[in-house]
Amino acid sequence: MSVFEQLNREAAKQELRFIVIGGHAVMQHGYQRGTEDADILVDKNDRVLWQRIAEGLGYKFHHDGGAFLQYDAPEAAAWDLDIMLVPAETFHRLWAEIQPSQLEGASVAVPSLQHLLALKIHALKHGHGLRVLKDMDDVANLVLANRVDVRSEWFRQLFEKHGNMKLYERIVRILAE
Repeated sequence: MSVFEQLNREAAKQELRFIVIGGHAVMQHGYQRGTEDADILVDKNDRVLWQRIAEGLGYKFHHDGGAFLQYDAPEAAAWDLDIMLVPAETFHRLWAEIQPSQLEGASVAVPSLQHLLALKIHALKHGHGLRVLKDMDDVANLVLANRVDVRSEWFRQLFEKHGNMKLYERIVRILAE
């Protein structure tokens, strides 16, 4: 049973919801790339319940980054698990525009393209090291795969709200080449 099927089963028992983010969401929006883990976004008020779910599924706690809980997979062939914790208001705003998808035999929710881009732009603003390159690549390729007009007002506003204009100008330059 896939991690997404397991998460669905356990979340239903607790009446919890989650949104698949990260590489799996990027792929659901048309940019096929590799990933090393399953990333989910949850209401931070449910932190303890999600910790119990992860540990109950055999995941080994690895790191607490405050807004991210990282778990190692119970076996080598399984995905590691990252849980992003966000305020209830943020979770509900993203949930209101989810895109139903199928992943590894499970019905899951992924963020809308606009929300996924906002998450990636936020990560770019606060990221460092090689992670920035991966997020920059994701944004650029999501734009290409979805034929987003980088000069559109809504796209520019994503950078004003979640990133900065220096990042916006960098993306525009990269895509102009």
